[in-house]
Amino acid sequence: MRFFESGLKRWQRVAGMSLLILILFSFLPLNIYPQKNSNYFPENPLEGSKIFVIKGCVKCHAIRGEGGNIGPDLGKITFKNTLLDMAGIMWNHFPFMSERMEEEKIDWPKFSSGEMSSLIAYLYYINYFDEPGNAKKGEALFSEKGCAKCHVVEGRGGNAGPSLSKFKRDYSPIFMAQAMWNHGSEMEATMKKLGIKRPQFKDKEMIDLSAYVRREARGEKREYGFMLPGNPREGKRQFNQKGCIKCHSINGIGGKVGPDLGKKAEELRRSLNEVAGLMWNHWPNMYKKMIEMKIVVPSFSGKEMADIIAYLYFLGYFDEKGDIKKGEINFKEKGCIKCHNFKGKEMVGPNLRKLTNTTSIEVAADMWNHAPMMKDKMTKLKVQWPKFKKGEVADLMEYLRSLKR
Repeated sequence: MRFFESGLKRWQRVAGMSLLILILFSFLPLNIYPQKNSNYFPENPLEGSKIFVIKGCVKCHAIRGEGGNIGPDLGKITFKNTLLDMAGIMWNHFPFMSERMEEEKIDWPKFSSGEMSSLIAYLYYINYFDEPGNAKKGEALFSEKGCAKCHVVEGRGGNAGPSLSKFKRDYSPIFMAQAMWNHGSEMEATMKKLGIKRPQFKDKEMIDLSAYVRREARGEKREYGFMLPGNPREGKRQFNQKGCIKCHSINGIGGKVGPDLGKKAEELRRSLNEVAGLMWNHWPNMYKKMIEMKIVVPSFSGKEMADIIAYLYFLGYFDEKGDIKKGEINFKEKGCIKCHNFKGKEMVGPNLRKLTNTTSIEVAADMWNHAPMMKDKMTKLKVQWPKFKKGEVADLMEYLRSLKR
């Protein structure tokens, strides 16, 4: 227990409360891996943190400073890729990874499709949590953005809004997003009454502002201060139930009042505090439209807000349908045809016409598990290791699926 407590303190020092969540989940018992179907949103994207440790990924890769340094720190990389694109990245780096693992005498791990699903979802999700903000910059923003005109911090500021000094010292970023949404109409009315220009937040400003408020907060900490992750699958249900779908469509399905959020997936792949800033910036227009359409403005609990934001974060995770023709070209140009031909000749690799594992996550697992064997055979045949660009694995998969059909 003492080791566990010291580990928690160390993680808090390294990356603040948001990153603490990641290590916490590596200690928890892992559920079964249900995401075999690549079109399912994960229920808990942090389950893969335990896979990251168990399979030895942590021996070579760190997550924001914690772990090995043989490969890049994966916590400092923002993965703006679909599931198959991430499988392609892993494939592209295989020759270097395998050489280093041989040098370090690290066994090549194998993954079931469920384990691979959990791992990739985890890596995709890491940047959902904010890095520690700059409280000093946040203090300047508190004055520049006009927050001090309504809110008191340490006895300084206005009294139109609640004192931020009373916030709990370990409040989570979800609290900020939830409060700004639920009290948006009240804040809007107060700013109009006082003649205060509504501030806009960009880049990392909300993260820095949140760091300042947390630094100055004097409320008692809760017994368990960490924030549980959002559930993207539940978030999808809440998005419909709360009526968000009435104004926003997801890839063409839903309302047309606001933008199609499915087409803005990359813009929404931001950290919690950044999303809170986006919601604040767009609140006036959203509120005006809801009043015009006589839609009751929904309120959200902390968990509901976490789930919806996690759902929006994962909108760009799934692959669009690939291009069969491009896939056929890649199959030949990348050298796949040298080992997997369809003309009755003896094949070096298996007959891909009989491919049974056709979901994205099954393909990702197969590419990883069979990479060492493929490398040996390609070396003997003097075939160059192919590299895949964005979208090419999806095109290749669509071509192989077409052969089966």
